Amino acid sequence: MNLLSGKWDGKEQLFLEKNGRYYTFVNRSAAPGSVPEAIERWGEISQMDIAEARRPQVFSVPLRPEKILLPAVNFRSHSAESSLPELKEPYFFCKFAHALLPHKGSVVRPRGVEKLDYEGEIGIIIGKSGKYIEESEAEDYIFGYTIVDDISLRDYQNQGQQPYGKDWVMGKNADTALPIGPWITPREEFEGFPTTIETKVNGEVRQSGSTEDMIFPVSRLISRLSRVMTLVPGDLITTGTPAGVAQHTSKQFLQPGDKVEITVNGIGTLRHDVIEDPAGS
Repeated sequence: MNLLSGKWDGKEQLFLEKNGRYYTFVNRSAAPGSVPEAIERWGEISQMDIAEARRPQVFSVPLRPEKILLPAVNFRSHSAESSLPELKEPYFFCKFAHALLPHKGSVVRPRGVEKLDYEGEIGIIIGKSGKYIEESEAEDYIFGYTIVDDISLRDYQNQGQQPYGKDWVMGKNADTALPIGPWITPREEFEGFPTTIETKVNGEVRQSGSTEDMIFPVSRLISRLSRVMTLVPGDLITTGTPAGVAQHTSKQFLQPGDKVEITVNGIGTLRHDVIEDPAGS
């Protein structure tokens, strides 16, 4: 079953989802009170009584990771469209929790931004603490998988100053710049790699790629990061994105009113729209 958080009558609660049906725990006082707690107690959940429920009125961000780590140009097709050589080692940048946006939320385009871009990706949720993790052991540290959209402000990202490179902080960390969801698919429920990532804008396919195109597999990403930092439950690492972003195609950048759908086979579909910043009007 997939794990998610949402609201009903304004109250936050955990839900489980399977084949379009939603469930809640019968004994909520004994059940986990949050997604991070559910990750820690996942082995107990199969023994808990659940009852079918209505779908959440509002989806919530499933968790707020301590660390959000994204690899740059980790798909060969994206590297090629960017006219960049393939990296010899994974190259990461960070996002922060203020950028998280739940399923069916609205990405806010900041005032003055014209080059708002989409990047459909898979998110890997760490399930247990570890450091100096070998690639052969990396899968054991994964709790599950979700979908993210690495929203990018190319106006700022490309304003890099030499010799310092691109402006990753301004270009990647706008409010609402990381839609995530709709849920977390536990590792044992996930059909596994390779899988596909497809991004649509207003029904038009913009990205369609396979994880077979990844330069560095998930195990390499986890192992590399764990050389210098302790990964803890709830940390989020993404896969990178396939080709098709607006920056390197003739496609239009995201505009207010656009509807975005990112589908990953074996997980589901993340949806969000785009609005103008009401604070900037």
